[in-house]
Amino acid sequence: MRVRDHQMTASPSERLTQLLRAHDSTEDEAVRALTPEARSKFASLWQRRAQNELSTSRVFVQLDAELRLFGAPNEVLELSARAVDDEIFHAELCSWAAKVYRTTSEPLTRLPEPAQPSFPVCSPRLHRALFAALHSAVNETLAVTYLAACLAEAQSGVARSVVRTILSDEVRHSRIGWAVLGSPQLTTQDRASIAHFMPALLDICVSAWLADTERDYPDDLPVGHGCITHVAIAASVGDALQSVILPGLEHVGVDATAARSWVEQTRR
Repeated sequence: MRVRDHQMTASPSERLTQLLRAHDSTEDEAVRALTPEARSKFASLWQRRAQNELSTSRVFVQLDAELRLFGAPNEVLELSARAVDDEIFHAELCSWAAKVYRTTSEPLTRLPEPAQPSFPVCSPRLHRALFAALHSAVNETLAVTYLAACLAEAQSGVARSVVRTILSDEVRHSRIGWAVLGSPQLTTQDRASIAHFMPALLDICVSAWLADTERDYPDDLPVGHGCITHVAIAASVGDALQSVILPGLEHVGVDATAARSWVEQTRR
């Protein structure tokens, strides 16, 4: 697994400084063309992303500790440790985007922290594998497909810069979970148990991704600002499930039959 690249050798603060120097938000005509109401809407959506990224950073703190107890190889641990800082960096990027879109100085509402699921009925080894599967293999894969859709429609320079940067990190973050699921430390019985739990994991993640999207990402959401409509979000989730997650499970030796049945039932 290739871990180091030009992004991983720079600190989050250095990456943020480089991005801000490369992009002058005052010249973003796509942002200036929006109505005040639309700018306020996008500011709220970007600030919500910032809060979600901070929450994800805290998840990676826990995941990194669990992976060390799991005995994950050094290259995976390097990725998980870096992910903690990456997600804080993503929060800073999204907060910057929110400030660009905002037309007032009023503080934005903070969202409550979601409860984190646990797997108390499992052995510690299986618990750690399921934790990695949920938060990395599934959730970060959904994030990759979603961000790719956001990038494809982004016209604002701010949105393109932020989404492209986050997307490159999320690809690496998803590899952590897939590396764990493919680990030789998992037994045949472990993989059978993971296959059994996979519909529940998918339900948790997909429900979270689709919650309130029809209200927050309506059909009339202006195009081009890195925030896609609820219909497009649902399509990106479906694409991730069919094109990446189900084949990925089979690739790492996890029977995808139950997961595929859940996907088909959900589609109907």
